[in-house]
Amino acid sequence: MDEIAELRDALDRLHAAMDDLVVRGVRAAGPTDIAKLTALRDEFRTAGAEHLAEKLGTLVDAVQAGERSAAPALMRAVTTFRLFDRMLTLEVARGALSPPVAVRGDDEAEPEGDE
Repeated sequence: MDEIAELRDALDRLHAAMDDLVVRGVRAAGPTDIAKLTALRDEFRTAGAEHLAEKLGTLVDAVQAGERSAAPALMRAVTTFRLFDRMLTLEVARGALSPPVAVRGDDEAEPEGDE
């Protein structure tokens, strides 16, 4: 599985976890929810999405501590997650729509008219 596919899979899992927390509320989050969010935080940190990992870490810390800031932290994490998802989608679309790069060394790849 390539890196983009792995990120898409992680984003799908994060989307499900966030939707669940939004519907049930952060006070209903249990150890299983915390474990999922912690694993996703680590996965995004490893993938280089440090900003998203930071927001997930703040959310996990607030939920574990039972702080009132957990709900706003959830909304910030959702916003960051959705922005990251859109940016990844645009990057994939840009790559799919860009013209192929010619390989140097082929006779066809050399510019004509320089002879």
